[in-house]
Amino acid sequence: MSNSMEMADLMIYAMSREIKNHNSALHGVSSPLPVLAMSLARKTHAPDMAFISGAGGVDPEFERIFLSSFDPRQNEGASAYYGLHEVFDLAQKGELHVMFLGSAQIDLHGNTNLSVIGSIENPKVQLPGGAASAFLMPITPQVVIWSTRHTPRTFVEEVDFVTGQGYNHRTEEQMKNEMTIVSNLGVMNFKNPDRVMQIQSYHPGHSIEEIQEATGFELLVAADVAETPVPGADVIDLIKAMDPDGVRLTEFHK
Repeated sequence: MSNSMEMADLMIYAMSREIKNHNSALHGVSSPLPVLAMSLARKTHAPDMAFISGAGGVDPEFERIFLSSFDPRQNEGASAYYGLHEVFDLAQKGELHVMFLGSAQIDLHGNTNLSVIGSIENPKVQLPGGAASAFLMPITPQVVIWSTRHTPRTFVEEVDFVTGQGYNHRTEEQMKNEMTIVSNLGVMNFKNPDRVMQIQSYHPGHSIEEIQEATGFELLVAADVAETPVPGADVIDLIKAMDPDGVRLTEFHK
């Protein structure tokens, strides 16, 4: 795609399509793309979804997003407030359906790392930590990871530290839960017998070969791989109205 704004809108649209009507969906901190994806889903194909903000608000009615995903103005009109411990309870009961997470590293099996780069004993970089991901990732039916920098440094064969568990660290019961990754190059998932990462779609202007070259391990390719659907003008207008200041572009700053 030709610019970061177009890519942001495409990623938001792709992420929103992972939410079904009547789902409950959660976003965390530093999450302008997930906030917009959840808002877009609620304004289009999933009007009856439950929107759970990382800032604590349930079904807020804000008109626009702000620089911080925890800005109290984004709880405007909320029907209830949830503490993080209540989100744990919701997930344990099977009533949290979709969760959006970022990750500094993600590997072949879907393990995520938000803890350290390098060894835990002598880390090169101390990361912010995974908050709820260690508990929530394996038990949430649909986890969506987003990454605006699809490079071999992010998509690694094995993460330096397992913050959130992929399919090689799950119980048999947890193996049924799905993961989708939306990057700036394409959409990946794990819908194959080995539960390893595969390319489901490639974004316009990109290719299967480019995604493979930007990944630090061999990817499978889904049998029905295709170009990622692009948002229509009506969808783009909705996103612009919710983000008039272009907060979504902050995720693409280098």
